Amino acid sequence: MRNRKPGRRRKRGSEKLLLVSFGVLVVLVAAGVGAYALHNHQQPVNATGSIGINAGDAAPDIPIYLTNGTSTSLSGFHGGAVLVWMVATWCPGCQETAPLIASQYYSQLRSAGVTLLTVEDYNDLGYSGPTMAQFASQYAGGGSSHPGWLFADTSQSATYTYNPQADLDIWYLIGPSGRIVTSGLNLGTTIQSAITAADDLQTATASG
Repeated sequence: MRNRKPGRRRKRGSEKLLLVSFGVLVVLVAAGVGAYALHNHQQPVNATGSIGINAGDAAPDIPIYLTNGTSTSLSGFHGGAVLVWMVATWCPGCQETAPLIASQYYSQLRSAGVTLLTVEDYNDLGYSGPTMAQFASQYAGGGSSHPGWLFADTSQSATYTYNPQADLDIWYLIGPSGRIVTSGLNLGTTIQSAITAADDLQTATASG
């Protein structure tokens, strides 16, 4: 009998070590799960869904510095549809599109309940161009005859968020709830799709 005791002690010791190891593993897993839950709880996720720049996402909030000297944020436009058109003021396509909007498409956008917000990319994407106020005056009539057409600058981080590929001409249609409805490049050639989406959005909002 005495000869079996060391074996039993070794067996019990192994079982105890196994239990301790399992307990440590459980604690580590629980801590990891808790940390993951805490991390996700702290993320600034909009109540309407994930934040992003794809259709269906809640549009990231960014600062808007209007050419009239006032400041606001993109979330300040919630409650109405807004077409955010991000441009480089020296971009030939943007310069050609602005008067086209003024003469042909502004009234359609307004009829669909859309505010057109033209935003200069931060530092004009590193190239020299007109200021946004000059762009508005020279190519869009200054905006005085188009009260639903606003012109603004924004921050570097905001430009990176909405224009990560540094496109010269990119736009987003954002609905009254602050969610992105659709987006595209080169507004001058794709504006009809934006207007159609805005009309559909208006109809859906009215029927809802």
